[in-house]
Amino acid sequence: MSVTPLVRPRKAALFFLFMAALFPIAAEAKVYIDIDSPAGKRLPLAIAELVPLEGGVVADDTLKAFEVSRREIESALSGDIGFSGLFDVIGKDAYLEAPSSGITPGATRFALWRTIGAEVLIKGAVKLRENMLTAEFRLFDTIRETQLFARRYVGRPADARAIAHRFADDMIETLTGRRGIFSTKLAFVSDATGSKEVYISDYDGRNPKRITSGGSINLSPQWSPDGKKLIYTSYLRGEPYLYIHDLTGRGVEPVSTRPGLNIAGRWSPDGKTIALTMNGRTSPDLFLLKLDSKRYVQLTDNRAIDVSPTWAPDSKRLAFVSDMAGNPHIYVLDSEGKNLKRLTFEGRYNSEPSWSPDGGMIAFARRDKNSFNIWVMREDGGGLKELTFDGDNKSPSWSPDGRYIVFSSVDGKGRNTLFIMPRDGSGMIKVDPGVGSETGPAWSPYINE
Repeated sequence: MSVTPLVRPRKAALFFLFMAALFPIAAEAKVYIDIDSPAGKRLPLAIAELVPLEGGVVADDTLKAFEVSRREIESALSGDIGFSGLFDVIGKDAYLEAPSSGITPGATRFALWRTIGAEVLIKGAVKLRENMLTAEFRLFDTIRETQLFARRYVGRPADARAIAHRFADDMIETLTGRRGIFSTKLAFVSDATGSKEVYISDYDGRNPKRITSGGSINLSPQWSPDGKKLIYTSYLRGEPYLYIHDLTGRGVEPVSTRPGLNIAGRWSPDGKTIALTMNGRTSPDLFLLKLDSKRYVQLTDNRAIDVSPTWAPDSKRLAFVSDMAGNPHIYVLDSEGKNLKRLTFEGRYNSEPSWSPDGGMIAFARRDKNSFNIWVMREDGGGLKELTFDGDNKSPSWSPDGRYIVFSSVDGKGRNTLFIMPRDGSGMIKVDPGVGSETGPAWSPYINE
């Protein structure tokens, strides 16, 4: 079996796996889960215990490392499946088939899995040899007694959770027709070192890694459209300049160093332009920086403070915050600086708009009384809905599939950390990278490896 390698950059914490399909997915496509149906049922799922790959016996000198990798894969996969909210996972104490029966279709007794109510079954096997970790997963429809797919993933022991995330993504896409988000990343700011530094982590907060250093103030990280670069504002040279950090190991470069402000940089979805706030003639205004020509184009010119741009998915419009009417409110204009329209009219302070990937919604933070909460509205300003009601909740950012929003909030210990909720606000999941007080999250796009 040939294995197609994926790129492994020199210094990056991303893009690390090899993957190959053992068998092609059947041409007949069936949607097992309709994720757009609000009343859709959860799919009964069983996850067989991971076994040694190819029936091999694990050597004594690698047994401990093997068990660590196996537990990491099982933990990450369980977390992904639980986070999705799409499955009813059947407890292992109900299983009738022994793990030693094997993971191939011929070794699987589908009737035993149907007896306990499982409609979909995951089987997997793991091998650790010469510091290379191999995991093979098979997904079965127990009703039809068919194999939906079989894939093998290869990485290093440190990639155990990434392997689980990749399989979970593939499984979700097979069952729903939609790409999974479990291999995506979060960028955020933390004060763990005593200064504000940019970090990235897995979507679930695990594997946090510091990206910036130098003891300066670094703010507002945002992802490039391909997920391989970050843009952020840093006071490393004393002034707020805008920097691009290439996560594939090519280093950091300043991209906007005009005198005064260079803040809140946001890549356009087509990757050709950066929107940011810089000093205008009388106040901070919105500008566009054309990356091919390094040319600046001024979008707003008034006596108000215009900040926090966010792009529509078609790159033709931007929403932003301005106090031109007194209190900060959210406005929208086109990428030529025309057709200005006000979207919010209530609240003492409206800030940090974030446009949804499908273009239909804008999430933002609104302050009423003494705290901020997360709201959403249609892109035309209608359909206002409050999603959070307690705490101090800021900096919403959409998952690339548009189903979730990550934001920063104060936890029960009075510390800022990250939370994720569905786009309708039904429940919150604490995502704690555990590296200090975490603010300003940004969810990566799908990362094409």
